[in-house]
Amino acid sequence: MRYRFEECLERGKIVAIAPDPALVEKELREAAADLVSAERSLENGDDKWATVQAYYAIFHALRAPVLQLGFREKSHTCLRFAVEALLVDTGRMPSSVLTDLQQVMRAREGADYGAVYSSASAGMAIDAARRIVSRVMAAMHEDDAE
Repeated sequence: MRYRFEECLERGKIVAIAPDPALVEKELREAAADLVSAERSLENGDDKWATVQAYYAIFHALRAPVLQLGFREKSHTCLRFAVEALLVDTGRMPSSVLTDLQQVMRAREGADYGAVYSSASAGMAIDAARRIVSRVMAAMHEDDAE
């Protein structure tokens, strides 16, 4: 779906930037912090907020490699297309990352805009966030080692 990524570029919803290692590290820190917050919210029975925080853990985690590759998104949907074109289609990340992102994106939208959430959906979102944050952290540290 590279054409969707290209559309986002043409509309200015994704822009080319100079890679900024400090910004990449900031995104990774935010991802880790949001994941911890999501787990804590779930433990406290706040399923809606746990879902939202898990989504943002994923958002920040996936934003890091996109930034590292020299792109910055200006919409959540265009981040999804950047992940697909730059990470999944190139083999940097498995397609399961995109599946998890889409599933948790829908759960977050349901929680935020439809007041539809549960401990099961929050748990699913947190599990997906754990997988993605872990995978991105490992991949980013592999890149550092090269």
